[in-house]
Amino acid sequence: MKSLKILLAVFLGAFALQGAQAQTRPPVSFQLNYSIAQPLSSLKDYANNTSFRGWKAGFQYAINDNLSVGLNVGYQDFYEKSARAVYPIKDGDISAVQTRTLQTIPILAAAQYNFTKPGSKVIPYGGLNIGVANFQYEKYYGQFVDDDNSWQFMVSPELGINVPFGKYSPVLFNAHVQYNFSPYKVAELTNFNTVQANVGVKFHLR
Repeated sequence: MKSLKILLAVFLGAFALQGAQAQTRPPVSFQLNYSIAQPLSSLKDYANNTSFRGWKAGFQYAINDNLSVGLNVGYQDFYEKSARAVYPIKDGDISAVQTRTLQTIPILAAAQYNFTKPGSKVIPYGGLNIGVANFQYEKYYGQFVDDDNSWQFMVSPELGINVPFGKYSPVLFNAHVQYNFSPYKVAELTNFNTVQANVGVKFHLR
C-alpha cells in the first residue's frame, strides 16, 4: 500500500511537471520586423527624410524566463534628392541634381531581459545589441558619384513589448523602439545616429 502511494505520488508529480513544461514556450525563437528610422545629427543634415525602407530579423535563445541572447540582422535605406544647383567638387564646380543615399546592414549580438513572466498578457522588455554594420554611402552629382563602402562598430539599446496571441502562445506581436549609434565618418557624416521603430511578429520554434 505504501509502495502504491509512492508510485502514485511520483506519477502525479511527473504529470504536473509535464503540464507545467507544456505551458512554457520553446527556448528558440525567430523575430521579423518592419522598420522605420528617423535620422539624427549629421545624418539628418545629409538625408533628412524619414526612412520607411527597412526590416529587421533575428534569432534568440531563452536562457530562462527573463533572459535571452541571440543575433539580429537588418537593413535600412536613407535617401534624399535635392534640386539642381552648383556644387563644388575636386576639379571645380558642377551644376547637377544631387542625390544622397546611405544603406546600412547591421549584424549585432543581442541580449534581452523580460520584465514580467511568460504568462503575462503584455511582456515589456529591454535589450542591448552590439556588433558591426556595413555602410554604403553614395552621393550622386548627376552621373558622377562619391561613394564609400565600409564596416564600423554599432551599438543599439532598445525597449519594447511582446503581446502573446493567447496565454503561452508561441506566436507574439512585437513592437519596439531602438537608438542606433555608430562612429561612422565619411565626407559630411561625423557619426551615424538614428531612432528606429519596429513592428512585427515573434515565433517560438518547436
